[in-house]
Amino acid sequence: GLTLRWENVKEFRNRFQKYVDEHIEPHQTEATLDIDAVIDFKDITKKFHNDLKRFAPFGPENVKPLFCTKEVFDFGTSKVVGREQEHIKLELVDSKSNNVMNGIAFGQSRSARYIKSKRSFDIVYTIEDNVFKRGAVQLQIEGIRPSENA
Repeated sequence: GLTLRWENVKEFRNRFQKYVDEHIEPHQTEATLDIDAVIDFKDITKKFHNDLKRFAPFGPENVKPLFCTKEVFDFGTSKVVGREQEHIKLELVDSKSNNVMNGIAFGQSRSARYIKSKRSFDIVYTIEDNVFKRGAVQLQIEGIRPSENA
């Protein structure tokens, strides 16, 4: 923790900002995701999902694998959801296999307009059980970006 007297807060902010400006490069402020594998939706089978669950329990020392699928499209039914419209419920189609997957992107409603634009995008995600549809698999989307070919 850190404790400051109120009268020192402004000076602390100024010095902290100066340090950041002098020592932090712009690329260091960008979030990165460590992807375990690039896969197509056709690879996400019930057996594959069950095999992944064998690696549980997941936590800080054993993180869930992150997958990437490139060049996906909105299937036409994706929508913004949540009390404050901050999440996106997705139905996506993989351009390589034409397989459709459901997903949820928590806190990423800022990407909704691009998703609905009919242009391709890449996603990074974990594979989860859909608690509302027993036996179904869904993608928990961690990252969305326009495809290089879009």
